[in-house]
Amino acid sequence: LNLIYDSKCNVCKIEMDFLRKRDLRLTGNLDNNNEGTTPTQPPRLRFTDLESGSYDESDPKNGGVTYANGMKSMHAITGSGQVLTGVPVFEKAYQQVQLGWIFKVYEIPGVKSFFNLLYKLFAKYRTWVTRGSNVDSLIQAFEEKKKLEEDKREAMRDACSDENNSCA
Repeated sequence: LNLIYDSKCNVCKIEMDFLRKRDLRLTGNLDNNNEGTTPTQPPRLRFTDLESGSYDESDPKNGGVTYANGMKSMHAITGSGQVLTGVPVFEKAYQQVQLGWIFKVYEIPGVKSFFNLLYKLFAKYRTWVTRGSNVDSLIQAFEEKKKLEEDKREAMRDACSDENNSCA
């Protein structure tokens, strides 16, 4: 399960760190005793940071999730390529780290709707609380930065393709 998250959101980072540590402990990849034990299995979770600077929405592992969509709601991509959004991401992630029992509460009438509503509210205001900006401003800044980087690459290509081939 590939979890796509915003590492600049402290709440998101805390949640991902918890899941990562739990996953590594369960799969034998976290050695708390520094004894150099061999992992018993590969991690069940993959963590992809939207803010890493190398996030690639065209990577099949990222399911075509754009920066904008990823910033607006939590996303995960299953091994079969299914894209999950919102609370189902956490439900699936917790199942992967043997904490799926927590979501049994969803079976109580009305609870699922209530938690989905709470998550939508959190997602809507998350960046105001955790980053001091609304999500649309962050998306706009990302798009502007991306455009500047593309313009810079294009300028370099143009400069290097002159008749003197000065960049060779």
